[in-house]
This record gives sequence, C-alpha cells and structure tokens, in this order.
Amino acid sequence: MTIIFTMENMRLLTLFENLTNIRVKDCFVNNDTIYYVVEQGKIGLAIGKGGSSIRNIEKIVGKKIKVYEYSPDPIKFIKNLIPQAKDVKIIEKNDGTEAEIRVDKVDRGFVIGRNGEKIKVYKEILKRVHNISDLRVR
Repeated sequence: MTIIFTMENMRLLTLFENLTNIRVKDCFVNNDTIYYVVEQGKIGLAIGKGGSSIRNIEKIVGKKIKVYEYSPDPIKFIKNLIPQAKDVKIIEKNDGTEAEIRVDKVDRGFVIGRNGEKIKVYKEILKRVHNISDLRVR
C-alpha cells in the first residue's frame, strides 16, 4: 500500500524530524493526537530524555504525540504498537492479510479503547505500514 501524505502530515513529519533528528516512516493524525512511526532502534532518541522531545513538540503543535518503533517484521511491529499483546498471528486470506492478537482479560478494554477508538487507530497504522487489512483482539 502506498502511503499518501496531506500537506498537514508533511508539515508535522518535517517538524518532528527537524526537532528530533530521527527519520519518520509514517505520520498519522486522528482527532487531537498525532501518531509517528520512527526508524527501528531510534525510539529512545525520538522520545528524548524524560520525554523532553515529545513534550516540546506537543507544545508547538498543541496536540498529543504518540511514537511507535517500526519493524520490518509485522509481528514485532504489532508488539511494538500494542505491548499488551501476548500472542500475535498473521493470517493470509484471499481478501488480504489479517492480524490476530491475544491479550489478558484485564488489558482488553485498554487495548480496544473507549468506543473502539484505539483499535481503529491501530488498524489504520497497520494498514498504512504493513498493509494488514484487519486486526482482531482475542
């Protein structure tokens, strides 16, 4: 899947890269939160000491920032995206690739989010980064 950036996304992506000196793989805006996917192994540098880089960018753009580490392996990327995932399966189907994760019962609501907001964001990021069409939580 080809990722298409809007002008706002390009501006936010460039701002993040200029302030952190870390290359961004993807930038996705949802409501009042900006989601960044950064190069593998660079998440600590992107966040900064004590979260200083993230707080600085949040002040500038006036939105919350979430940063995730990229991995070329979809299973590892899903674990980076959703640390509560105990088991991850990638299922190839005729109509696309799907992912299924298992989480503890106590973490299920946290992973899905209020009104399913978090799971929608995770699905969008997975679709954009690894062309995974669906995500199921078990």
